[in-house]
Amino acid sequence: MIIAALAIGVVLTSCENTKKTEEVTETETGTEMAAHHSEAKEVTYKVAEKYFIKNDAGEVSQVKFETAEEFNSVFGMATVMGEGGKPTAIDFENEYVIAVVMPATNKATKLEPVSLMEDDHGHLTFSYEAIDGEEQTHSIKPVLLVIVDKDHNGEVHVEKI
Repeated sequence: MIIAALAIGVVLTSCENTKKTEEVTETETGTEMAAHHSEAKEVTYKVAEKYFIKNDAGEVSQVKFETAEEFNSVFGMATVMGEGGKPTAIDFENEYVIAVVMPATNKATKLEPVSLMEDDHGHLTFSYEAIDGEEQTHSIKPVLLVIVDKDHNGEVHVEKI
């Protein structure tokens, strides 16, 4: 009984000390973060459909495409017949494209947009999810293109969730 009481006392004391340390750390970090914290707001975008990466594009490290010339040097249009067969129109006078290009894979990989957030400094963070499907007999380079209004024309950071 005495041993059990001592063990409980040790556990409670160690939890209490940890809690105090965490509170101090949180207070210091919270104060520090308050000076650097920025309010993020969601930015609307539209997904560009019916585009592919050109075979001669090489490795694409560029994330933001602000002109038609830049964009067309890397991406081609995949027009198909029928209603809705044309690629999504992009007005580079008023819009730009955020591109996510993954390395070649033999899996049917789908890239899904999650969010586009802008902080009060104008920096944008685009989050996406990669969903791996079944193996295929051929390779693909998964691509996700989103069109953003140039009213939100800050530095872009892309993150995979």
